[in-house]
Amino acid sequence: MTSLASGPTGRKLALALLTSALALTGCSGKDEKKPSRPQATSAVPAPTPAPQPSYSAEQVEQRLLSPKEIGPKVREIRAVADVTKDGRAPMCSLSGAKLPGSPKTVTRQFNNATRGKGEIAYVQTIALYGSPDEAKKAYAALQDKAKSCPPKRNVAAKRIRENFTLFSHKDTWKFDTDSVGNWMHARGTERQQYPSTTSKYNILHLMYDYASYGNLLVSSIYYERTEPKESGDPTSRRATEVLKKQLQKLG
Repeated sequence: MTSLASGPTGRKLALALLTSALALTGCSGKDEKKPSRPQATSAVPAPTPAPQPSYSAEQVEQRLLSPKEIGPKVREIRAVADVTKDGRAPMCSLSGAKLPGSPKTVTRQFNNATRGKGEIAYVQTIALYGSPDEAKKAYAALQDKAKSCPPKRNVAAKRIRENFTLFSHKDTWKFDTDSVGNWMHARGTERQQYPSTTSKYNILHLMYDYASYGNLLVSSIYYERTEPKESGDPTSRRATEVLKKQLQKLG
């Protein structure tokens, strides 16, 4: 029997097989290119935040809203609402929250002569702190206070002044946070329902706004009256317009 590898033909076949084997294994030789490693890139440094402004009392006074910027036929009144007495910030169910620290405060109150449908009232306290850090801490304290307000409560009648008593009513409360431009912002939305015997427009929609930027803390209430079936959304939109005007003027 003759081997397949013997003789000239066999040698040619063996050489062909050897050549094929070398061709198949050549890819693993020393000349093989290894995958390149990705080039290390240097980390881009985070941008340095711009320093927050420090407002002066004179700047605040010059940039306050005028009555006509709040609403039609709105006037500033001398009476100071109980919720903002002694420089306090307005809080749920027409209560007042003591501001942390010892800021300088500006408190103002506005309304129009309308009673019932179309009635507008606006109360504002602006606190001027010694530094942005102090204002930021005060804002956080107000946030915590507002978050602790109960979503529902029954409020007993309360005598406010000698000739004025606040009727008993039911309150519902909702609290949200966001931002308005550079300002941190939070809003408490409150619906107060009074007995139907007191007025046809026995529902009050109140928007409690809290905003902070630089060394300022702005707090306010904007409210309007409606009938029971009317939504508070239009009141919320008008309150937002007033808030934005004030924050834009402050800068």
